[in-house]
Formats: sequence, C-alpha cells, structure tokens
Amino acid sequence: MKESCKALGLSRSRYYSFVKSREAEKPKRIKNVLELVLKIKAIKAEHPFWGYRRVTAWLRHREGVFVNHKTVRKIMKEHGLLVSQIVHRAKRKSEGRKPRANRPKEIWGIDMTKFMIPCIGWAYLIVVLDWYTKKIVGLEVSLRARTAEWMAALDKALQAEFQDRIRGSGLKLVSDNGSQPTSRAFMREMAVLGVEQIFTSYDNPKGNADTERVIRTIKEELIWLNEFRSLDEAREMIEDWITNCYNRLYVHSALGYLSPEEYELKYYMEQKRNVA
Repeated sequence: MKESCKALGLSRSRYYSFVKSREAEKPKRIKNVLELVLKIKAIKAEHPFWGYRRVTAWLRHREGVFVNHKTVRKIMKEHGLLVSQIVHRAKRKSEGRKPRANRPKEIWGIDMTKFMIPCIGWAYLIVVLDWYTKKIVGLEVSLRARTAEWMAALDKALQAEFQDRIRGSGLKLVSDNGSQPTSRAFMREMAVLGVEQIFTSYDNPKGNADTERVIRTIKEELIWLNEFRSLDEAREMIEDWITNCYNRLYVHSALGYLSPEEYELKYYMEQKRNVA
C-alpha cells in the first residue's frame, strides 16, 4: 500500500479517504420526486453544460442516489434543463490515427487556449493531460504563450509525476504543429529529457482530441461562468478547480464514472494484486 500511494504521489490518509467514501456510497432511493428535482436543479446550477447522462452519473456515484437515467431525462425535459445538441454535417473521415495509452505516464497531451480577463485582455491557459487517466498533470496560466510558458506547464507536470527520473520512462508527448512545441528550444529540451514527441497531422482533427476536450471542459465548467478580476485570481481559481474538483471528483464515462485520481488509484491497485 505504501508503495502504491508513493507511486501515485498520494498520502495514505488520502487513499483511505477515497476507500471510505466509496464504501459509504450505499445506493438509496428517493421516494419524493420533488427532492430529486431539487437535487437535479442544484447540479445543473453548478454544471449548466451537463446532459442527463452525466447528471445521472453524479447522482449515482457522488451522492449515492439510485435513479434511472430515463427518469433524470424526463425531469430535466419537463423543467427545461436539457442541453441542446448541435448537429454537425458529415465531414470527410480523417485517415489519421491517434496513439492509445495503456498505462499512466505513458502518453501525455499538451495544448493551450486563450480567454479574456476584462481589465487586462487575453490570457493563456496551457494544459498537460495524461491520456490514460484523463488527469490534468500540469498547467500554466499566463499573459503570454511562448515556448517558455509551455515548458513551465510541462516542468510542473514532470516534477509532480516523476519523483525519481524521467529518462527511460517511455513518456510520449502529443501536440499540434504550433510554433511552441516545434521550436528548437522545446524540442532540444525533450531530447535531453528523453521524451518522444508526437505531432498531429494536418488532416487528423482527432490527433490531440483528448487534450482539446479537457480544455473545453475547463471552459464550460469554470472560465465561461466567471469574470476574473485579475490574472492571479484566474490562476488561483483554475488551479483550485483542477485540483479539488476535476482531478478528484469529475465523473468520466470513459473511466467507468470514476474521477481521474480514482481511476489512477484503481490501476495501481490492480497492478499490485496482479504482482501478488
């Protein structure tokens, strides 16, 4: 157990809090429909972009409420809480493929977005994502988006996830063909660290889709719902949301409705059982 927690960078007390919370989640039925409606409205107030599937998952896996997704959809439809779906026209199928991660710390993606701070102007968010666990392992919030800022986000990720050494780990880094990841300084640093760079092709929109999708989630869940008064406030709120809300609690359908940290912990526990 001590080795597993060390590999995760988690304290044992935090691990046992996870276990305790999972054991305490005994499904309970809500007989009062009004109570369920109020719960759903509270969730939608916090997460206005969530559809009925994710709302159902939150009720089941975070609040321990036994409820059918059809019931949740019906209530959300009756109260005007459903998210309108955008229908896209069919496009030419991309021939490109994206690599698939089979373990944590195998494939990371890096990308950036910009957002407006009214009293300052444009600010930039650079994110590093572990493709296996969907965990955000590094980020940088800055008024500029140079190679230095991209390196700062990656350095934070490496320091947090690789306590020993990075060389020989087999880490791959996926990015687009932008000026930052293709700069001489960035590529030279990756070569020194032993990180293999993978660049998405121009006809492959899915190449870095995992990282782009998590950036959209940050916008929907936080950036678009707030008007930051300063860069420091934006940085503090984004870091807090990623650490305490996204990585710890966010329910992913691709992860069996576990959070990134829970899914990572599950992987290491399974590895430990297989060795034993």
